[in-house]
Amino acid sequence: MRLKYIGDIKDKRSFITLYEEAFPSEERKPFGLMEELVRQGKMEMLVVLDGEEFVGLAAVLLAKEIVILDYFAISPSVRNRGYGGRALDLLLERYKERRLILEIEVEDPKAENAQERVKRKEFYMQNKIKETGIYAHVYQTDFELLAADGRLSFKEYVQAMEDTMGAELVAKLAPREIFRDQSIFEKLF
Repeated sequence: MRLKYIGDIKDKRSFITLYEEAFPSEERKPFGLMEELVRQGKMEMLVVLDGEEFVGLAAVLLAKEIVILDYFAISPSVRNRGYGGRALDLLLERYKERRLILEIEVEDPKAENAQERVKRKEFYMQNKIKETGIYAHVYQTDFELLAADGRLSFKEYVQAMEDTMGAELVAKLAPREIFRDQSIFEKLF
């Protein structure tokens, strides 16, 4: 198994198809923006291949000391066969000189995809990724931030976004830290 830069039109079609299928529209960046970030050296768009068979995708934002695993998905036809864990290992090895972080939708029993959110977090926890205790609202969605080493501050997260997408775009996205344990605030007030 290997990671490969999107090269030919077949790779690009496979990437786009899975990207649009796996991520809600409100969480997807315009593909043109992603291509521009690649041209600027601020993003890598990778396909995950088993031999020559497309099995998944990864889009990674490249900040100075941090990389954000912005999008990661395995093709539904090959899920539950170990591809996700092996692909994540390849990504961790590829970016071992930087801190790898990622966003996942917060667990919410009322969400349409509640079980999917739980499974996604379980997957990452079983594959060397750790909780940071940091939560953010961005892209009109509440996310939990995870990291390979478990270390991250909200400030570092925003700085990594600014390093890759620019302060102007990040200001429009208006990321804000959210607190999951509301009981703390209830005790204070």
